[in-house]
Amino acid sequence: MEDSNRGGSEPAPTAAPEAQPPAGLPETVPPAPPGAVEAGPTVSAAGRIPGVFFSPVTTFDSIGRRPTWLLPLILWTIVSVTVTTLLIPRIDFEKMMRARLERGGQQVPEERIQAAVAMQKRLAPVLYNAIALATPTIFSLLVAAVFWGSFKSFGWDLSFLQSLGVTTHAFLPGVLGSLIFIPVLLSKPSADPTELGDMLHSNLGFLVPRTRPALHALLQSVDLFSIWTLILLAIGFALAAKISRKTAAAVVVVVWILFILGKVGFAAIFS
Repeated sequence: MEDSNRGGSEPAPTAAPEAQPPAGLPETVPPAPPGAVEAGPTVSAAGRIPGVFFSPVTTFDSIGRRPTWLLPLILWTIVSVTVTTLLIPRIDFEKMMRARLERGGQQVPEERIQAAVAMQKRLAPVLYNAIALATPTIFSLLVAAVFWGSFKSFGWDLSFLQSLGVTTHAFLPGVLGSLIFIPVLLSKPSADPTELGDMLHSNLGFLVPRTRPALHALLQSVDLFSIWTLILLAIGFALAAKISRKTAAAVVVVVWILFILGKVGFAAIFS
């Protein structure tokens, strides 16, 4: 009994106080779990259009997490059709036909020339507008597929929708260039569709006559809006594929160089 009474009178053991950091030192923050990625701000589909120009890193980070592509594609298509609609009335089909025949050294009766010109005038609105309507979508899908395959071949995590979202938004500087080109086009009484790339003087093609097709095609590729697009592609794919910007830029530049070589080769062979 005495032992039990003596044991019951002993105070209960108290829990040891938690260790506190020394005064003046900040509390340690537990590390983030492996694989956790800090999500940046979400930019709306409409906000991504100006965001490409004014805050590309934040915008492409949002595109990489939640890809969108329809709005920039619609804008590009609208501008493409608008430029084509303004261009068609300014095309001198007879002058183009005679120049083509002269280059080929062909002698064609006058009535056949006039018949061919009349047919071109009838078909041009349908054909040119169909091309203007389809080109943005087809070109975007092809370029997105090329970049998607290029990045996937190295084992980097990139979906096709991410590639399409980055591609369509990175092409917006070209859409801006087309908008700037409209006043230039309106100031011309006539225009040759084959010479449109030299009219804005945003590239070096105007420095070389078109009689040197390979060199002209090469210099025409050194374009302000194209370089702007390349920079945006590097930023966008680096964020979407979660790789360094230098690595993404290397892939983008290699694909661009291959495209330029193909363009120059085509101009040298068929011009």
